[in-house]
Amino acid sequence: MARLTNGVERLRKQLYREANALFRTEEYERFFALPLTRKRARFYMIQRATFILGRRACWAYVQSRAPFDVKQLIWGHERDELAGNEERGAADHYTLGVMEGRTVGLKREHFRKIKPCDGTMVCALAWQHSADRLSWLAGTALLGALEIANADDIIKGGGMSHRIADKLTADLGIPMERQPSNKEHVAVEDEHSAFLFDVAKNHLKTQDDYDQIVLGARRTWMINRTWLGLMSVEMAAI
Repeated sequence: MARLTNGVERLRKQLYREANALFRTEEYERFFALPLTRKRARFYMIQRATFILGRRACWAYVQSRAPFDVKQLIWGHERDELAGNEERGAADHYTLGVMEGRTVGLKREHFRKIKPCDGTMVCALAWQHSADRLSWLAGTALLGALEIANADDIIKGGGMSHRIADKLTADLGIPMERQPSNKEHVAVEDEHSAFLFDVAKNHLKTQDDYDQIVLGARRTWMINRTWLGLMSVEMAAI
């Protein structure tokens, strides 16, 4: 099969365009239009903790099957997520979420005792199934595409974490300085958004490779869109 010309730049333009379009979907718009109360914020933060733990499993599934250079890229990404960053004085990302929960009255035991809702569990399992069953190349897109959709340099109006942070400030008066999880994600996501394109530089060679990456990106955005739609229904009922 002939080598693809300008594949990485073509991919970058397509994924940037589709990632921005996510925020104009019904599910995203409904989620961000819903006013936050402290009870709704508590619910969301508990569900997000399951999301964070599920993502860790997904990165491991893909890493186990990926070539050595991609294993190294995943390891570099996951060190901060799993162990924190000493240079920035940031805890691991699960702990950051627990710390952020304190702003709305959650304690560590709440994260252990309160079970995720059905929608969160189904979406977490869908991500893990996809990470295990897609090709390793599509799997890297399943991982990296959410980082793209969270990057302020890419998403007009700010990525997911920045928009959540703004809602916590606007609706509940919680400033960014008291949101350790959102603050850390805003700080690192522009860097993390490069992950998928770093993979593509060495492994995007044919149109089939291109199609595999787009498949993985669209799969993860589909699942995330579904999850936010389900969160909107649950939160509106609180």
